[in-house]
Amino acid sequence: MSSRETVFVTGGSGFVGSHVVRRLADDGYRVRMLVRRPGSAAPHPSVEFVTGDLTQAPSYQSALAGAAAVIHAALTDNLAHDVEATVELRNRSAQAGVRKFLHLSTISVYGNPLEGTITEDMPPIQVNDPYALTKLAIEERLKADSSMAETVILRLGCVYGPGGGWWTDGLLNLMKRGRLILVNHGAGTANLIHVLDIAAMVPLLLARSNPPCEVFNVTDGTPVNWSVYFRELERLLGRSATVSMSEAEARAYGKNWLHPSLPRRVIRKLQGARFIHPLDDRGIAGFVSRAGYSNQKACQLLGFRPVYTLESGMRTILPPKP
Repeated sequence: MSSRETVFVTGGSGFVGSHVVRRLADDGYRVRMLVRRPGSAAPHPSVEFVTGDLTQAPSYQSALAGAAAVIHAALTDNLAHDVEATVELRNRSAQAGVRKFLHLSTISVYGNPLEGTITEDMPPIQVNDPYALTKLAIEERLKADSSMAETVILRLGCVYGPGGGWWTDGLLNLMKRGRLILVNHGAGTANLIHVLDIAAMVPLLLARSNPPCEVFNVTDGTPVNWSVYFRELERLLGRSATVSMSEAEARAYGKNWLHPSLPRRVIRKLQGARFIHPLDDRGIAGFVSRAGYSNQKACQLLGFRPVYTLESGMRTILPPKP
Protein backbone atom coordinates (compact mmCIF):
# COMPACT_ATOMS: atom_id res chain seq x y z
CA MET A 1 0.00 0.00 0.00
CA SER A 2 1.14 3.54 -0.67
CA SER A 3 1.82 6.15 1.98
CA ARG A 4 -1.24 8.15 0.89
CA GLU A 5 -3.69 5.43 1.86
CA THR A 6 -5.84 5.41 5.01
CA VAL A 7 -4.95 3.49 8.16
CA PHE A 8 -7.42 2.97 11.00
CA VAL A 9 -5.70 2.84 14.42
CA THR A 10 -7.03 1.77 17.80
CA GLY A 11 -5.11 2.62 20.95
CA GLY A 12 -3.53 5.60 19.23
CA SER A 13 -3.47 7.67 22.41
CA GLY A 14 -1.54 4.98 24.32
CA PHE A 15 2.20 4.66 24.73
CA VAL A 16 2.99 2.50 21.68
CA GLY A 17 -0.01 3.59 19.62
CA SER A 18 0.76 7.30 19.88
CA HIS A 19 4.25 6.78 18.45
CA VAL A 20 2.86 4.61 15.66
CA VAL A 21 0.30 7.27 14.76
CA ARG A 22 2.95 9.98 14.69
CA ARG A 23 5.23 7.89 12.47
CA LEU A 24 2.45 7.06 10.03
CA ALA A 25 1.35 10.69 9.82
CA ASP A 26 4.95 11.83 9.26
CA ASP A 27 5.30 9.22 6.49
CA GLY A 28 2.27 10.64 4.69
CA TYR A 29 -0.43 8.12 5.61
CA ARG A 30 -3.95 9.29 6.33
CA VAL A 31 -4.70 8.15 9.86
CA ARG A 32 -8.12 7.60 11.39
CA MET A 33 -7.71 7.20 15.11
CA LEU A 34 -10.38 5.73 17.37
CA VAL A 35 -10.79 7.71 20.60
CA ARG A 36 -13.35 7.34 23.37
CA ARG A 37 -13.80 11.04 24.01
CA PRO A 38 -13.52 14.07 21.73
CA GLY A 39 -10.38 16.04 22.49
CA SER A 40 -8.71 13.17 24.37
CA ALA A 41 -5.72 13.19 21.98
CA ALA A 42 -3.51 15.99 20.71
CA PRO A 43 -4.65 17.35 17.33
CA HIS A 44 -2.59 16.56 14.24
CA PRO A 45 -3.23 17.82 10.69
CA SER A 46 -2.92 14.32 9.19
CA VAL A 47 -5.04 12.54 11.80
CA GLU A 48 -8.82 12.22 11.76
CA PHE A 49 -10.28 11.44 15.17
CA VAL A 50 -13.19 9.00 15.33
CA THR A 51 -15.14 9.03 18.59
CA GLY A 52 -16.27 5.54 19.49
CA ASP A 53 -15.84 2.50 21.69
CA LEU A 54 -14.02 -0.68 20.76
CA THR A 55 -16.76 -2.74 22.41
CA GLN A 56 -19.47 -0.97 20.38
CA ALA A 57 -18.78 -1.82 16.75
CA PRO A 58 -21.48 0.47 15.26
CA SER A 59 -19.65 3.45 16.79
CA TYR A 60 -16.62 2.95 14.52
CA GLN A 61 -17.92 0.85 11.62
CA SER A 62 -18.33 3.72 9.14
CA ALA A 63 -14.72 4.83 9.78
CA LEU A 64 -13.44 1.53 8.36
CA ALA A 65 -14.76 2.40 4.91
CA GLY A 66 -11.87 3.14 2.56
CA ALA A 67 -9.19 2.05 5.03
CA ALA A 68 -6.42 -0.12 3.60
CA ALA A 69 -5.16 -1.31 6.98
CA VAL A 70 -6.11 -1.55 10.65
CA ILE A 71 -3.53 -1.33 13.42
CA HIS A 72 -4.96 -2.67 16.67
CA ALA A 73 -3.07 -1.39 19.71
CA ALA A 74 -5.96 -0.85 22.12
CA LEU A 75 -7.19 -2.61 25.20
CA THR A 76 -10.67 -2.24 26.60
CA ASP A 77 -11.36 -1.42 30.25
CA ASN A 78 -11.95 -5.11 30.91
CA LEU A 79 -9.67 -7.91 29.71
CA ALA A 80 -12.70 -10.19 29.54
CA HIS A 81 -14.04 -8.07 26.67
CA ASP A 82 -10.82 -7.80 24.65
CA VAL A 83 -11.03 -11.09 22.77
CA GLU A 84 -14.53 -10.58 21.38
CA ALA A 85 -13.91 -6.87 20.74
CA THR A 86 -10.80 -7.70 18.69
CA VAL A 87 -12.53 -10.45 16.73
CA GLU A 88 -15.44 -8.11 15.99
CA LEU A 89 -13.03 -5.40 14.84
CA ARG A 90 -11.31 -7.88 12.51
CA ASN A 91 -14.65 -9.12 11.15
CA ARG A 92 -15.95 -5.61 10.54
CA SER A 93 -12.65 -4.70 8.90
CA ALA A 94 -12.88 -7.65 6.50
CA GLN A 95 -16.47 -6.77 5.64
CA ALA A 96 -15.38 -3.20 4.88
CA GLY A 97 -12.72 -4.44 2.46
CA VAL A 98 -9.70 -3.70 4.65
CA ARG A 99 -6.78 -5.80 3.45
CA LYS A 100 -4.28 -5.67 6.34
CA PHE A 101 -4.86 -6.23 10.06
CA LEU A 102 -1.91 -5.65 12.40
CA HIS A 103 -2.38 -6.77 15.99
CA LEU A 104 0.04 -5.83 18.78
CA SER A 105 0.61 -8.79 21.09
CA THR A 106 3.40 -9.68 23.55
CA ILE A 107 6.26 -12.11 24.05
CA SER A 108 4.53 -12.98 27.33
CA VAL A 109 2.49 -15.54 25.36
CA TYR A 110 5.60 -17.78 25.43
CA GLY A 111 5.51 -17.89 29.22
CA ASN A 112 8.85 -17.43 30.95
CA PRO A 113 11.28 -20.02 29.57
CA LEU A 114 14.27 -20.44 31.84
CA GLU A 115 16.75 -20.12 28.99
CA GLY A 116 17.31 -20.60 25.27
CA THR A 117 16.68 -18.63 22.09
CA ILE A 118 12.97 -18.13 21.47
CA THR A 119 11.81 -17.85 17.87
CA GLU A 120 8.35 -17.65 16.36
CA ASP A 121 8.44 -21.43 15.83
CA MET A 122 8.11 -22.02 19.58
CA PRO A 123 4.43 -22.61 20.45
CA PRO A 124 2.88 -20.23 22.99
CA ILE A 125 1.76 -21.71 26.30
CA GLN A 126 -1.03 -21.11 28.79
CA VAL A 127 0.35 -19.18 31.76
CA ASN A 128 -1.07 -17.77 34.98
CA ASP A 129 -1.21 -14.23 33.67
CA PRO A 130 -4.56 -12.67 32.66
CA TYR A 131 -2.92 -10.23 30.23
CA ALA A 132 -0.86 -12.92 28.46
CA LEU A 133 -3.83 -15.31 28.41
CA THR A 134 -5.98 -12.63 26.79
CA LYS A 135 -3.37 -11.86 24.15
CA LEU A 136 -2.93 -15.56 23.43
CA ALA A 137 -6.70 -16.07 23.11
CA ILE A 138 -6.84 -13.16 20.67
CA GLU A 139 -3.99 -14.63 18.62
CA GLU A 140 -5.70 -18.02 18.43
CA ARG A 141 -8.97 -16.47 17.24
CA LEU A 142 -7.19 -14.38 14.61
CA LYS A 143 -5.26 -17.39 13.31
CA ALA A 144 -8.41 -19.53 13.13
CA ASP A 145 -10.18 -17.23 10.68
CA SER A 146 -9.03 -16.50 7.14
CA SER A 147 -11.55 -13.79 6.27
CA MET A 148 -8.82 -11.12 6.37
CA ALA A 149 -6.37 -11.14 3.46
CA GLU A 150 -3.37 -10.30 5.66
CA THR A 151 -3.15 -10.66 9.44
CA VAL A 152 0.12 -9.79 11.17
CA ILE A 153 0.75 -10.43 14.88
CA LEU A 154 3.58 -8.49 16.51
CA ARG A 155 4.82 -10.02 19.76
CA LEU A 156 6.44 -7.05 21.45
CA GLY A 157 9.27 -7.33 23.95
CA CYS A 158 9.63 -4.99 26.94
CA VAL A 159 8.84 -1.62 25.37
CA TYR A 160 10.68 1.43 26.70
CA GLY A 161 11.17 4.98 25.51
CA PRO A 162 9.83 8.51 25.93
CA GLY A 163 6.25 9.29 26.79
CA GLY A 164 5.16 6.60 29.21
CA GLY A 165 4.93 2.83 29.28
CA TRP A 166 5.31 0.35 32.14
CA TRP A 167 8.97 -0.43 31.51
CA THR A 168 9.91 3.25 31.64
CA ASP A 169 7.56 5.57 33.51
CA GLY A 170 5.89 2.72 35.39
CA LEU A 171 9.12 1.45 36.91
CA LEU A 172 10.50 4.96 37.50
CA ASN A 173 7.37 5.92 39.43
CA LEU A 174 7.75 2.87 41.64
CA MET A 175 11.41 3.70 42.18
CA LYS A 176 10.48 7.22 43.26
CA ARG A 177 8.23 5.74 45.96
CA GLY A 178 10.50 2.92 47.11
CA ARG A 179 12.92 0.27 45.93
CA LEU A 180 12.61 -2.50 43.36
CA ILE A 181 13.86 -6.05 43.74
CA LEU A 182 16.72 -7.30 41.57
CA VAL A 183 16.01 -11.03 41.55
CA ASN A 184 19.21 -13.09 41.63
CA HIS A 185 21.17 -9.82 41.43
CA GLY A 186 19.50 -8.97 38.13
CA ALA A 187 21.08 -11.89 36.25
CA GLY A 188 17.93 -12.57 34.22
CA THR A 189 17.53 -11.34 30.66
CA ALA A 190 15.72 -8.19 29.54
CA ASN A 191 14.42 -8.41 25.97
CA LEU A 192 13.90 -4.75 25.15
CA ILE A 193 12.57 -2.77 22.22
CA HIS A 194 12.47 1.01 21.88
CA VAL A 195 9.02 2.36 21.11
CA LEU A 196 10.33 4.34 18.12
CA ASP A 197 11.73 1.15 16.58
CA ILE A 198 8.26 -0.41 16.82
CA ALA A 199 6.81 2.64 15.10
CA ALA A 200 9.41 2.32 12.34
CA MET A 201 8.54 -1.35 11.80
CA VAL A 202 4.86 -0.70 11.06
CA PRO A 203 5.40 1.06 7.69
CA LEU A 204 7.59 -1.87 6.60
CA LEU A 205 4.62 -4.18 7.10
CA LEU A 206 2.19 -1.81 5.42
CA ALA A 207 4.42 -1.59 2.33
CA ARG A 208 4.82 -5.37 2.11
CA SER A 209 2.48 -8.01 0.76
CA ASN A 210 2.07 -10.29 3.77
CA PRO A 211 0.81 -13.90 3.90
CA PRO A 212 -2.65 -14.62 5.38
CA CYS A 213 -1.20 -14.91 8.89
CA GLU A 214 2.30 -13.91 9.98
CA VAL A 215 3.89 -13.63 13.44
CA PHE A 216 6.96 -11.61 14.37
CA ASN A 217 8.90 -11.26 17.60
CA VAL A 218 9.78 -7.59 18.04
CA THR A 219 12.90 -6.98 20.15
CA ASP A 220 16.12 -5.08 19.57
CA GLY A 221 18.00 -8.38 19.27
CA THR A 222 20.57 -7.42 21.91
CA PRO A 223 19.32 -8.72 25.27
CA VAL A 224 20.95 -7.41 28.45
CA ASN A 225 20.83 -8.40 32.09
CA TRP A 226 18.10 -6.79 34.15
CA SER A 227 20.82 -5.35 36.38
CA VAL A 228 22.06 -3.31 33.40
CA TYR A 229 18.62 -1.96 32.60
CA PHE A 230 17.81 -1.06 36.20
CA ARG A 231 21.16 0.67 36.50
CA GLU A 232 20.14 2.90 33.59
CA LEU A 233 16.83 3.68 35.31
CA GLU A 234 18.69 4.55 38.52
CA ARG A 235 20.92 6.87 36.52
CA LEU A 236 17.83 8.70 35.27
CA LEU A 237 16.40 8.80 38.78
CA GLY A 238 19.66 10.12 40.20
CA ARG A 239 19.97 7.63 43.05
CA SER A 240 20.01 3.95 43.95
CA ALA A 241 16.53 2.41 44.12
CA THR A 242 17.04 -1.36 43.96
CA VAL A 243 17.79 -4.18 46.37
CA SER A 244 19.11 -7.63 45.47
CA MET A 245 17.33 -10.78 46.60
CA SER A 246 17.60 -14.42 45.65
CA GLU A 247 14.57 -16.00 44.01
CA ALA A 248 13.66 -17.70 47.29
CA GLU A 249 14.03 -14.46 49.25
CA ALA A 250 11.86 -12.59 46.76
CA ARG A 251 9.10 -15.21 47.05
CA ALA A 252 9.20 -15.14 50.84
CA TYR A 253 9.09 -11.34 50.86
CA GLY A 254 6.14 -11.34 48.46
CA LYS A 255 4.15 -13.65 50.73
CA ASN A 256 4.47 -11.12 53.53
CA TRP A 257 3.91 -7.92 51.60
CA LEU A 258 1.71 -8.54 48.54
CA HIS A 259 -1.39 -8.71 50.78
CA PRO A 260 -0.17 -7.18 54.05
CA SER A 261 -2.07 -7.18 57.32
CA LEU A 262 -3.07 -3.86 58.89
CA PRO A 263 0.10 -3.67 61.04
CA ARG A 264 2.25 -4.34 57.98
CA ARG A 265 0.40 -1.61 56.04
CA VAL A 266 1.24 0.83 58.85
CA ILE A 267 4.89 -0.23 58.72
CA ARG A 268 4.88 0.19 54.95
CA LYS A 269 3.56 3.75 55.23
CA LEU A 270 6.17 4.62 57.83
CA GLN A 271 8.95 3.24 55.65
CA GLY A 272 8.04 5.60 52.79
CA ALA A 273 10.77 5.68 50.13
CA ARG A 274 12.59 2.84 51.87
CA PHE A 275 9.76 0.41 51.17
CA ILE A 276 10.66 -2.50 48.89
CA HIS A 277 7.96 -3.21 46.31
CA PRO A 278 7.05 -6.93 46.40
CA LEU A 279 6.85 -9.21 43.36
CA ASP A 280 4.32 -11.94 42.70
CA ASP A 281 5.37 -15.33 41.35
CA ARG A 282 4.74 -14.26 37.76
CA GLY A 283 6.95 -11.21 38.11
CA ILE A 284 9.71 -13.23 39.72
CA ALA A 285 9.58 -15.80 36.92
CA GLY A 286 9.95 -13.04 34.35
CA PHE A 287 13.02 -11.57 36.03
CA VAL A 288 14.60 -15.01 36.52
CA SER A 289 14.26 -16.06 32.86
CA ARG A 290 17.49 -15.97 30.86
CA ALA A 291 15.81 -16.63 27.50
CA GLY A 292 16.53 -14.40 24.53
CA TYR A 293 13.80 -13.57 22.01
CA SER A 294 15.13 -13.53 18.47
CA ASN A 295 14.18 -10.78 16.01
CA GLN A 296 15.90 -12.45 13.07
CA LYS A 297 12.69 -13.27 11.23
CA ALA A 298 11.73 -9.58 11.12
CA CYS A 299 15.28 -8.61 10.13
CA GLN A 300 15.43 -11.14 7.30
CA LEU A 301 11.92 -10.79 5.87
CA LEU A 302 11.26 -7.10 6.48
CA GLY A 303 14.71 -5.56 6.55
CA PHE A 304 13.92 -4.50 10.13
CA ARG A 305 16.95 -2.82 11.69
CA PRO A 306 16.43 -1.48 15.21
CA VAL A 307 18.09 1.92 15.49
CA TYR A 308 18.23 2.27 19.25
CA THR A 309 20.73 0.59 21.51
CA LEU A 310 20.02 0.70 25.23
CA GLU A 311 22.49 3.57 25.59
CA SER A 312 21.01 5.69 22.80
CA GLY A 313 17.46 4.72 23.72
CA MET A 314 17.84 5.87 27.31
CA ARG A 315 19.01 9.27 26.06
CA THR A 316 15.51 9.80 24.60
CA ILE A 317 13.95 9.60 28.06
CA LEU A 318 13.70 12.65 30.30
CA PRO A 319 14.65 12.23 33.98
CA PRO A 320 11.56 11.98 36.19
CA LYS A 321 10.42 15.13 37.92
CA PRO A 322 11.17 15.35 41.65
